[in-house]
Amino acid sequence: MKQIKRSICVLCSMFCLLCCVACAKEQTSETNTQTAQVDMQALQDVMLAADTTLPEMKVVTSEDEQAELNFSACSTFSYDRVASYFYAYAADGGPQEIIVVELKDGTDAAVLMNTFQEHLKERQGVLESYAPDQLAFIERAVIKQKGNCVTMIICEKSGLVQKAFEER
Repeated sequence: MKQIKRSICVLCSMFCLLCCVACAKEQTSETNTQTAQVDMQALQDVMLAADTTLPEMKVVTSEDEQAELNFSACSTFSYDRVASYFYAYAADGGPQEIIVVELKDGTDAAVLMNTFQEHLKERQGVLESYAPDQLAFIERAVIKQKGNCVTMIICEKSGLVQKAFEER
């Protein structure tokens, strides 16, 4: 009789454990689905419109034929961990840049943000040599995360562009 009770308890425990695992997987997939697709075109339009002082900007995206190569111009982050991105930069070679990257996994944000910090240091070095009057752009630069997205903003009105990013 004791052995039957133990068997029933073990079976009930295993059933409860399986139910918990199934619920956890369902919640995880719902979370990933909710954060997975950002309308990059709409976000790009809103962010670029937020700073009316921007010069003409060239834009490359994850939809372009050479998306991975273009991405490497602003980050050394592993491209296979990127879901989508847009990268706008001054057509005249000025310091203005706006980058938004949607990550496949939001836990990669810190690594991506570190590569953006490296990019800022490189830009600062170039500006110190060739255009020291534009170093203020680097001083006002913003690197922020929201959900699975990370942005780096280098422009005159970085606070307004940041607000547009956060309100998406």
